[in-house]
Amino acid sequence: MVTFSRHQKEIHTKLNELSLLCGADVGFLVISSTGKPYTFGNPSFEAVAKRFLNDEGSSLLQQDAEHKMKMEELYKVYNSLVEKVAEEEKKLMMAKAEAEALPVDSNAWWKIDPAEVKEENVAKQLLEKYEELYEKLLKEIAARNHGGDVP
Repeated sequence: MVTFSRHQKEIHTKLNELSLLCGADVGFLVISSTGKPYTFGNPSFEAVAKRFLNDEGSSLLQQDAEHKMKMEELYKVYNSLVEKVAEEEKKLMMAKAEAEALPVDSNAWWKIDPAEVKEENVAKQLLEKYEELYEKLLKEIAARNHGGDVP
């Protein structure tokens, strides 16, 4: 009983996963050495026990079929989302690899701290470059939001 008490939460989690993944009704009953019952059921232990003891399984076939269809639809959506996440992770890794391969100038204008610029003409040039970059970024975002490729 000590082992069950220690692992009760994990057992309930696994039973719940089993129920969801298989689309099955699950009923679980453990009685301790002191006579205390512990139950788990999906949808509920009572519903599973009544169904098992009264042999009501045949009257619920249509509900089960509808439930299975809904679950299959949800699994399809879930699997497509998992695939999309995997594709996006691949794109991210490729983009990181490409970015690391690019040469980076340590004296690049975007690394200059504007607070440290003392000359007015240099500050104006820096501001113009920031504005150009800002405009390019806005165009890129607008193109991506509309699904088009940037020229």
